[in-house]
Amino acid sequence: MLVASLTACSAPRIAGRAEAEQQPSPCEKAYADATANADIMANKSRHIVMRYLAAQEAVSDWANTAVYCPARFADGTLRSAQARHTARLMAARLAINIAQPTLSRCDDIDSLDIDADSLSAMSVAEDQAGFAMGVFAARSIGHATLDISDRHKTTSQRLISFSEVEDTRAKTYDVTKLLAHPDTIVDSATGLFAPTDAVIEMNCARSEIAAVASSSNSTSDSAQSRTTAENSSDDSRQQSLGILTSMIADRVDLALTWGYPSFDEALFK
Repeated sequence: MLVASLTACSAPRIAGRAEAEQQPSPCEKAYADATANADIMANKSRHIVMRYLAAQEAVSDWANTAVYCPARFADGTLRSAQARHTARLMAARLAINIAQPTLSRCDDIDSLDIDADSLSAMSVAEDQAGFAMGVFAARSIGHATLDISDRHKTTSQRLISFSEVEDTRAKTYDVTKLLAHPDTIVDSATGLFAPTDAVIEMNCARSEIAAVASSSNSTSDSAQSRTTAENSSDDSRQQSLGILTSMIADRVDLALTWGYPSFDEALFK
């Protein structure tokens, strides 16, 4: 009788509720898809076509991870660029033409949901890279071109305008060390030798990743992604992260194309 009584007093089960609670969040799904495709991409026992297709999928999966898992922004951005590079190498073996990386400039963007200090820091990183590339291009060093320099400087100007704060960019920067080692240089972040122009791009990307990671809008709570549909501010933030992860991955991808080491120990420091 006691058992029957307790059963009768139990709260009614809401149909579908338990199933909904078991659904993965956008963060969890993006990360699971990314790691699964990354495993296939790296598995040399798989056919190269399967690995190539997995690498292409991993590019967007890792970018989604950076967007929906704020605490994994750095990991997602770097691995998305790494997957881009891997896909390009496999495409060459398969005689598939893939466009070379081009630096995006935020031309069609009106604003970014990132705090002013972070935008300012990113602007400085782009300005420094643009100045160094301009000097290198003038001296015909490495892969530097005036177009690449202009793309960095244009992005820098866009970012500082988004921040609406005082422009603290120096405009000119000390490149004495870079000019002393125009071909290869020790990357201070890893202690590895790498092409100097590639290190310039990686340093730019690392500074921007650090700025986004320290943004006052960032959060380490992956549960945020579960309420995206209910919160327009989350939508704005995630759209901004999507733009930034793609932009920064362009810089990393270019560095890898120019010979920066693509293995994990070099990228994840």
